[in-house]
Amino acid sequence: MTDPTRPHLIVFLISDGVNMIDLGGPMQAFASCNAETRERRYDIVTASAAGGAVGSAPGLEIPTVGIGTLDPDSIGTLIVPGGGRLGQPPDDRRSVAWLAANGGRLRRLCSVCTGAFLLGDAGLLSGRRATTHWRWTTDLQRRCPDARIELDPIYIEDRGVWTSAGVSSGIDLALALIARDQGRSVAMAVARTLVVYMTRSGGQAQFSVPLRAQAADGVFGQLDGWILENLTAPLDVPTLAARMGMSERTFRRRYREATGRSPGQAVETFRLEAASQALSSGGLSIKQIARMVGCETEGNLLRLFRRHYGITPSEFRKRFAEDDEVSLRAAQ
Repeated sequence: MTDPTRPHLIVFLISDGVNMIDLGGPMQAFASCNAETRERRYDIVTASAAGGAVGSAPGLEIPTVGIGTLDPDSIGTLIVPGGGRLGQPPDDRRSVAWLAANGGRLRRLCSVCTGAFLLGDAGLLSGRRATTHWRWTTDLQRRCPDARIELDPIYIEDRGVWTSAGVSSGIDLALALIARDQGRSVAMAVARTLVVYMTRSGGQAQFSVPLRAQAADGVFGQLDGWILENLTAPLDVPTLAARMGMSERTFRRRYREATGRSPGQAVETFRLEAASQALSSGGLSIKQIARMVGCETEGNLLRLFRRHYGITPSEFRKRFAEDDEVSLRAAQ
């Protein structure tokens, strides 16, 4: 826990074309923490390689101090938001040089969305697990062959380096950092103030279940919508292919082309996230949730959670439920 008598310095290192949500979402979370606690738990600074005004993606200019004017040892957390010219990842050699020289000295280093590219270019992701916006994972892996870039997680921590997925996931990251620094109850209060869920763990998928359904093309979007409403139905490939009027081989190929996943992976992901949301909100027993999402037994649900999250449904509920007391009663 951070000593509340000494504000924790949060520095946002931004580049030209920074995404405003990447920057503003986490920044507001830390500011709201100060407001909720009525104490200055965090000092917030925007910095850039050269200092001065930096243009954002929408065109607003953001005042910054030169990153070279700050003592790296005084920085509690450095966060690199994403965004660059014309919607590309940031391309900022001076910031990369500073990160390469000083990143190892920082107590906590983070990125939001494509900000991970600057960490990667500075060699700070080598040998680590990391994530970024799902659209850019392949490019980041190509740029950082010594890193393990993962498609799904909302955020990942690996030995003091935190990376998060696209745009709004920066708020999830900030809430996780606040929970680590100030305790879960404070982070929950901030989440309620921001009117966001506190229940998305780093291991949960970047896409929510409804968003996955919307992301598919029109034909498979309708199928995914049907799957969401019928998680307890038989959802094997023969059943789904017949519903689409396709051969199994054609269905497998076209579904993967449209969604980037096999039908089996998609169904498993839908069930996993539906179960995660039910566990987080409390009220239902684990046995009831297993039946509700089509896993049939607690054992099947347990194996699903261990395979994807590395924890049991009960452990997930204890860590991420909106109300720990309600959840623990439901789990009994």
